[in-house]
Amino acid sequence: GGDSGGDNGDSRGESPPSPLLRRDADPRIYNDGVTFSETLRAMQAAQQEVLQRRKRHAFMVAPRPGASAVPLADLVLAFASAELERLKSRDGAPGFAKFADARLVTGRPLEAALGINRYLGVGDKSIWLGMGRGLDAIRDEFAASGTEDDLVCLEYVLEGTAGCHPREWQHSGGKQMDAFYEGREEDGRRGRPLSYFVEHPQAREAALLPEHVVALRLYTTAAFKSINDPLRNRSGAHPFPVTVAFINDGIKRLRAVGAGAADASERRDFWRGLRNVALPDGFHQTGGTEYAPLSTSSDLEVALHYSDAAQERLLFKLTTASFLERGASLQFLSAFPGEVEYLYPPLTFLDPTGKVETITTTCGVKFSVIEVQPRI
Repeated sequence: GGDSGGDNGDSRGESPPSPLLRRDADPRIYNDGVTFSETLRAMQAAQQEVLQRRKRHAFMVAPRPGASAVPLADLVLAFASAELERLKSRDGAPGFAKFADARLVTGRPLEAALGINRYLGVGDKSIWLGMGRGLDAIRDEFAASGTEDDLVCLEYVLEGTAGCHPREWQHSGGKQMDAFYEGREEDGRRGRPLSYFVEHPQAREAALLPEHVVALRLYTTAAFKSINDPLRNRSGAHPFPVTVAFINDGIKRLRAVGAGAADASERRDFWRGLRNVALPDGFHQTGGTEYAPLSTSSDLEVALHYSDAAQERLLFKLTTASFLERGASLQFLSAFPGEVEYLYPPLTFLDPTGKVETITTTCGVKFSVIEVQPRI
């Protein structure tokens, strides 16, 4: 159990309610004064209850496609209750990682406007020349700056066959690359070389080059840490500028896959959960730029799991109006295809809509929810 408090409600405002009863709707109601008055009062009471419910809960979301919208607080509190029971059965007494006053690091809107090349610290011409060299430039970057694990991943992506590397990777929960778990149906990639992903229908639809596919595949492996850390902890030139440039361009091109989808011009929400981290000062007023590629999920529960076992939890609700505002699904080429995510390019600007909600459980766990519009 717990309570929730919404600030602002719907930032677009409530439209005036339509008439509850029309004279042409059912003449019998209007011809019977008692029936009319009772019916009108009942409908007015029901309408007020709906309006009050909306005011109490800033966010109303559908738990699954086609389902009716329910208060976000109900879904979050149900998740927290189930989590608490899991922790009790595992440890005997529930425990949550304590908040350490860590702040999410985001950049200025100006950095998003100037683009990724400037941020990488090596100059436009150097990146353009490197992209012209293609796979050789990616190889050189990893040979010069990659860790032992990075080089294993590069060799696998370039020369290996999918699903044929025996190592179990700790960052993925002990899974092998390109393996399918938990009853998931295989997609035909096993034993196939890099060309399988380059020639995949989604890669062709997005006009991806082999360099895009290699860079994006690498990002889904353990090499993501070597790519992300220099973006978030900026200190000098990025060691993999050409690789990052191909990741950035590849994500943007993959939006073309969503252009022909039935929901291409419909509103869709995506979620990102973080544990024990607070928004930087001023974020609610000015927003912020995410330096590294931004991973999101269309499944609220997946995002909640990413924030689990923490005292303070931050939940981003990314609201989009069309495919142009959405990240790319990398599942068809991901080295860990069970991780269904929508990836935004580095330097995505998160623009707050002004709609927020705080949800607190009876155990004192606090979920801070903020709605943003992603600007790619």
